[in-house]
Amino acid sequence: MTGGHGVELGLESDGVDEVRKNARLNIKNGARNIKLMATGGVSMDGETPNDVQLSVEEMCAGVEEAHHKGYTACAHAQGTEGIKNAIRAGVDSIEHGIYLDDEAIQMMLDNDTYLVPTLMAPWAINQHPEELPAFMVKKSLAVQEAHIESIGKAAKAGVKIAMGTDAGTAYNDFENGSAQELEHMVKAGLTPLQALQSASINAAELLKIDDHAGSIETGKLADFIIIEENPLEDIKAVQRKKIVYKKGKKVE
Repeated sequence: MTGGHGVELGLESDGVDEVRKNARLNIKNGARNIKLMATGGVSMDGETPNDVQLSVEEMCAGVEEAHHKGYTACAHAQGTEGIKNAIRAGVDSIEHGIYLDDEAIQMMLDNDTYLVPTLMAPWAINQHPEELPAFMVKKSLAVQEAHIESIGKAAKAGVKIAMGTDAGTAYNDFENGSAQELEHMVKAGLTPLQALQSASINAAELLKIDDHAGSIETGKLADFIIIEENPLEDIKAVQRKKIVYKKGKKVE
């Protein structure tokens, strides 16, 4: 919405027609996922994670345009009511899901909505309190416990979880974030197997690319890693030395 979360990155849209127009514009320009801001967040001043932003009707328009093309739609959704609004609008995934209650979790199960926890985002902020704006650190510290609890409850209930890190937020890099995210997922209550599946088959199914990615099968891309230790026994094994194969060829 105008003045809403992510204004520096996205298109401000008010009302159903503007959301529909801008979703179409993004798709025209090459987007294959439409991201909608259902709530406020941690990284912007003057808002809270519980602020409800885009309405159900507005988000429905964006979801419809993505789905008409066979693409996906997701929602940045941190507060409980905004999460439920996004689920009602039909998004494929909830990004963050900080404040999940039992009703929201059941709604996700009923609608086959994926959860992308991004536990790395607040964790990374909380490691650098002296280098970041006070408002950001204050909000990030305030959500940490609820975020971890929500992800654990969702995993235990059987909500489908896909791995994402929200990389690009403060001190949250593309090099190490994915492997670290898996560790945070397990600490939150996922089994190591659930964490590994979130980064492979679940993520591929969410993005509708599981016909060629997400698992090692005949006819799919041979993208995989070889590691010494068993990540089912210690998820941190994926953070250590590894051999990487891309399209069946070893990456030197």
